[in-house]
Amino acid sequence: MTLENAVRKMTSLPAAFLRMKDRGLLLQGYKADIVIFSPEMIKDHSTYVDSQKYCSGVEHVIVNGRLSIDKGKFMNSLNGRVLLRQESSMVF
Repeated sequence: MTLENAVRKMTSLPAAFLRMKDRGLLLQGYKADIVIFSPEMIKDHSTYVDSQKYCSGVEHVIVNGRLSIDKGKFMNSLNGRVLLRQESSMVF
């Protein structure tokens, strides 16, 4: 799988499937959380026994315009929130 296809499967594809009108792409007016990572360095370190280990290669994570991970370190800030149906424009 290409990197571009993997990113699409984690962003715009689920947003389109769930009919989220303003999410999944980096476009003006859209809500976006951003992950800045190094494809060559990305590696998962979690296991079934210890599922709380972070992966390596993730440099920065921006959630709701605030840094949640900076230079690979968690900033002890929970900036996200649960999306409710009316907030995400989902239609069922």
